[in-house]
Amino acid sequence: MDRMSRTYFQKKPDAEKRSVQMLVRWTPDEAQKVRHSAGIRQMDVAEFIRRAALGRKADVDHETEAVLALGAITREVRALHAALVKLGITPPEEALLPVILEARQAILKISGAK
Repeated sequence: MDRMSRTYFQKKPDAEKRSVQMLVRWTPDEAQKVRHSAGIRQMDVAEFIRRAALGRKADVDHETEAVLALGAITREVRALHAALVKLGITPPEEALLPVILEARQAILKISGAK
């Protein structure tokens, strides 16, 4: 084994291993907010909570946040369309389709900028 392998693949001392679990109860709204906050930072929930609790840096990825917001808008427009169809009302296709297409274009522009 060369020197670099020994340096990078040594086992952590027990005191440094993450072995303690903590149970936290959330309201559904709180849990959704935590998941969203972790997502826009491109972190898993555990890492986000750990950083927030310990006062560590957790920068927001604004491009991801914008893509998520545009995706939510697109889903809402599609849900509105489906609800109108279900009620037997002809949806205003000429008004809804441009919103979806513009949101999709914006998502592609943002995603391509990364």
